[in-house]
Amino acid sequence: MRRRDLLAGSLAVFLGAGVLPAFALNGNSRRVLILIELQGANDGLNTVIPYSNDRYYSLRPNIGIEKAKVLDLNGEQGLHPSLSGVRALYEQGAVKIFQNVGYPNQIQSHFRSIEVWERGGDGSGNGRDGWFVNAARSSTLNDKYEAPGIYLGGTPDIFHGGIGYLGSVSFSDSGHRSRDSMLEQSDDVPSMLSRISRKRQDDLEKNEKISKKLKNAQRIAFGGSSLANQLGRVCELLSADVRAPVVKVSIGSFDTHAGQNNTHRKLLKALDDAISRTVATLDSLGIWDDVAIMTYSEFGRRAKENGARGTDHGTAAPHFLISKSLGSGIIGGFPDLEHLKNGDLQFKIDYRAMYNYVLKENFGLSTNPFSEYGLPSA
Repeated sequence: MRRRDLLAGSLAVFLGAGVLPAFALNGNSRRVLILIELQGANDGLNTVIPYSNDRYYSLRPNIGIEKAKVLDLNGEQGLHPSLSGVRALYEQGAVKIFQNVGYPNQIQSHFRSIEVWERGGDGSGNGRDGWFVNAARSSTLNDKYEAPGIYLGGTPDIFHGGIGYLGSVSFSDSGHRSRDSMLEQSDDVPSMLSRISRKRQDDLEKNEKISKKLKNAQRIAFGGSSLANQLGRVCELLSADVRAPVVKVSIGSFDTHAGQNNTHRKLLKALDDAISRTVATLDSLGIWDDVAIMTYSEFGRRAKENGARGTDHGTAAPHFLISKSLGSGIIGGFPDLEHLKNGDLQFKIDYRAMYNYVLKENFGLSTNPFSEYGLPSA
């Protein structure tokens, strides 16, 4: 079986009727948001580094990133040296950094906290459905997307409670699957397609349309990390004009309790390389203007290093929003290392304010389920 046919068969599956509506968007109705889950809880202090604060180095005498190696952003904070591509995009006006992001009553369980992030809740309880399901329900239906969402890696709870997204477990490096996902893991592609066909008799016309488009997809192979492979698939889909408002991918594990620096360096390098290749590819295809990339993780890590030269589960952390049209800057200020709470950073931005921002600025949804959550002015 040719690769294009396999891609068409295993991914071009429209899962049910349009319960997740596509957006009607102020003339930008084909915009795409790529969500990158940093599985395992990324260490924010060694990603966006407050190198001008000596307290950072006193808390991290062994794992703190040397000042001379930090990629400066504004004379106070800078990026990990592995993030040279992200830094270049920042200098081009294409990276917003949301600093000190978290939520009330922070949970430090990986599984519970990522569920909170993906269902729009907080430490007091989850939202019932995925945050994007709820956001889509508040918008106007149209038929300009081939699917309401695409899931290629990580946990798919952003689509919990809705159907109609494309998915393929073969592109996931996590082994996590949602109860809502209609794809079942199988090494036998024909039997998998047979099950899919039986479940999708009501939408064969749309399935056929997507399959035809995918057969004409450009061959885009990044190679390297699992994330690079996932994002290569995303570029293939977009090159074939198969779009969804949200595409979910993942990289991990960032659960760096011991020997953090080497593991973290490799993960951030893989993240940087995959993002840089994706932006360059989308730009060459002429569709970078239509795409934004946002990172998120279940929580940050503790401010003080542990005895194993790692970091334990913490609270607030920074995240990236990469887009040609939204400009660069750091929102949320400086990590307050002088006023830790039980050894943890106190969050300044509720993560739902990020969702509100991207729904407004990327999709034109000025009214959405997160409208009450605002960003600080500086």
